Amino acid sequence: MSASLRPVPQRFAAAFLGVLAFALPSPAFAASEIEAITPAAAARLDAAVHDAAAKTPGLSVAVAEDGRVAYAHGVGFADVAAKRAVTPETRFRIASITKMFTAVSVMQLVERGQIGLDDRVARYLPDAPHAAEITIRQLLTHTSGLWNYGDEAFISGRVVTPTTPQAIVASAAAHPLTEKPGAGFAYTNTGYVLLGLVVEAVTREPLARYEAEHIYGPAGMHATTNGDPADGDVSRGYESAAGKPAPPFVTSWVYGDGDIVSTASDLARFDIALMSGKLVTPATFALMQSASVDASSIAPGVRYGLGLMIVSSGGVTFVGHHGGMPGFEAENEMLPSSSFAMAVLSNAFDYPTPLANQAVLSIAAPAILARAAAAAKTAAAADALPGPEDPAITMRLRAFFAALQLGEVDRAGATAEVNGALTADALAALKAQLGPLGSISSLTFVDRRNGGGVTRYRYRATFSSGKQLPITFALDADGKVAGFFFE
Repeated sequence: MSASLRPVPQRFAAAFLGVLAFALPSPAFAASEIEAITPAAAARLDAAVHDAAAKTPGLSVAVAEDGRVAYAHGVGFADVAAKRAVTPETRFRIASITKMFTAVSVMQLVERGQIGLDDRVARYLPDAPHAAEITIRQLLTHTSGLWNYGDEAFISGRVVTPTTPQAIVASAAAHPLTEKPGAGFAYTNTGYVLLGLVVEAVTREPLARYEAEHIYGPAGMHATTNGDPADGDVSRGYESAAGKPAPPFVTSWVYGDGDIVSTASDLARFDIALMSGKLVTPATFALMQSASVDASSIAPGVRYGLGLMIVSSGGVTFVGHHGGMPGFEAENEMLPSSSFAMAVLSNAFDYPTPLANQAVLSIAAPAILARAAAAAKTAAAADALPGPEDPAITMRLRAFFAALQLGEVDRAGATAEVNGALTADALAALKAQLGPLGSISSLTFVDRRNGGGVTRYRYRATFSSGKQLPITFALDADGKVAGFFFE
């Protein structure tokens, strides 16, 4: 997924701004396809990880095999200016991987009979927006229809002013549901803020304290915390490998949807505990995967369970979650049937985590990598659409871009998710961002592809400022603008 329309690099949400799902598909395979990380294999993996780190200031990778952290390695700098090196103990913001922890907290309470998956939110938070309409299950699967605050907050720049989880949830009251609860998948960070508050209401303790006692402790995660880390205790975040610091934001703008700070090794320990039944029963973990909905709006083949992303292709299925926020990209992937997992943490917002995924799989599971790559190639060929450029679509892209430069958008021609992201503040921020590019001098059509219920039209744009950028213009089946992505 390319970077998306925003004033600063930001993949915090799905829908309009986009979450990079899994680079590679992933489980129905024999355990023998996982190769042990021997000292010789670790040396080869070190070299592969170093190569994968070329596009980020710093990278940390950990691999879990057979109930243990079999590999952990850090490359590059946690702080470029201070020349502080990344080590396996370096802590990073894990962004939306946090949702896995919030979901596990909820499912632990479901196991204890303190929360019902199909209970209305009103049972726990009667004053929450749309509480009488939405269930806990719908929050977990992103089928609540709640407005996604993350897009607007980061685009508009409001994230530099402190807030609270309660204020974030309350802000959703001013926005109608994007669709009827249960009607379909629409990624929303607001739902996971609400779930965190549900956990607090049921347990009568802060979410961070609950997770420390019921997840971090049992899993042996000694370097994981919530909220603001101590100064110097976490890697700095950057826009790219060039080392330009990412714009700051106040951590209170993320909560049960993205506030955890951790290490790659601790994430691997979390995966081990989750796969082994230490955090929830095997039956509950299986339910978290099977109770899934179609989430192909993120990427083809993606399903979203109870706090987990599931991606299958070529007989391989990965279970886990991606995370992205200004300055950071993260990936956490499990192959439960083989007790295998890998965690990738980067401090560059534009870092393509598939590079690190492939580095790990090239050593630990080359047969799986080859099969997944072949399946991806076949799928890409199937998605490619024949035919030349459609002048009407090109003209529409020009008009859409020109409107954004004026701080405007054709609401009737955009999806609910796009309209929800493009608030007045967001449009003003985009106007300021896009203005310096100038008008579009030329658009060179590249191709068009189907996937995730949308058609993506790819172009190479040249602007009057002389800047050149690849642009992807996405339309849904009704011809409405479903995304506008650029590097």
